[in-house]
Amino acid sequence: MMHKSAFVPARAIKVTTAVAVDPALADGSADGTRVPKALATDPRIVVLHGTLLSLVRRDGRDLTARQLTAFLSVYMDEQTHTVSTLAELLHISRPGVTRIMDRLVHFDLVAREEDREDRRRVLVRRTLRGAAFFRELVGISRQVGDSVQPAANG
Repeated sequence: MMHKSAFVPARAIKVTTAVAVDPALADGSADGTRVPKALATDPRIVVLHGTLLSLVRRDGRDLTARQLTAFLSVYMDEQTHTVSTLAELLHISRPGVTRIMDRLVHFDLVAREEDREDRRRVLVRRTLRGAAFFRELVGISRQVGDSVQPAANG
């Protein structure tokens, strides 16, 4: 068993494409407690669920929704991010982004770098381990998506 503070890349898992939805809960009632059947079976939601399921089933620490969103923001966008730009994008405080970055740096998924032009700015950089994790995450999402498409088209 791995030490729980270590970050372990995800393992691909087989995801079933059938989504069990209780018809009594799929009527989309106005009180917001019931999930409309169309949403519960939407292939995009199934892919998101399958991808996240793969992440939480692996050994090691999980990324929180905020950590994963910040990570994806850094790796999906070509622009150079700073703590301030991420705070603005995520609509959270700079200290909140700093806490997220602390965890992502600990897992070697991003690196902090002082801006040479403005020492007050902290640049968020990609790492080799983070790039490998991003590629793996994309692969898992594609694998889940490929398994969902036949059911969505059929």
